Amino acid sequence: MKKSYFAVALTILASCFFVVSAEAQSKPKDTSKDKTSSKIKVAKEGVGIEGIRVGRSTAADVIKKFGKSYQTKKYGKYSTAIVYPKLGLAFYSCQADTKKEIFDIEMRAPFQVKTAKGIVLGKSTLEDIYRIYGKNKDGLEYKGVSFFYANYKGKKTVTVIDIVENSGIRQCKEVK
Repeated sequence: MKKSYFAVALTILASCFFVVSAEAQSKPKDTSKDKTSSKIKVAKEGVGIEGIRVGRSTAADVIKKFGKSYQTKKYGKYSTAIVYPKLGLAFYSCQADTKKEIFDIEMRAPFQVKTAKGIVLGKSTLEDIYRIYGKNKDGLEYKGVSFFYANYKGKKTVTVIDIVENSGIRQCKEVK
């Protein structure tokens, strides 16, 4: 009698194995998603990234979203930045602004980001910026976004993307 229970249990176990195995083989693998591209965040010009919006979000919103492992940098009596060096993010507010509203989001490596129009940090070039945004009398400042680049392996590669308000970079009053 013990042998028959063992045989039944073994049969059930084997059946379960074959059903799961057959089901796994019948499902096509999704090769359309590149795992590296899924890490790339999209920064919307004049709006923001990761739920932080220029001209609306505050320093408190940034800290709530990204945590307390940041550094604070003051730029004269003008602005203050909440900097996350390990993330490659910095959020600027005016020192005189009691609300500490974010007016600039600076993104650099290792942050993986592209603009809504497709400029990829660390990969796109100056030529890509001109092709997508056009040449501008204000250098690399466009509506809601500005860029910085460096020469890397003979190419002028984008090293910093700043998301700013559509009206341009906010001019802060100095703190007295």
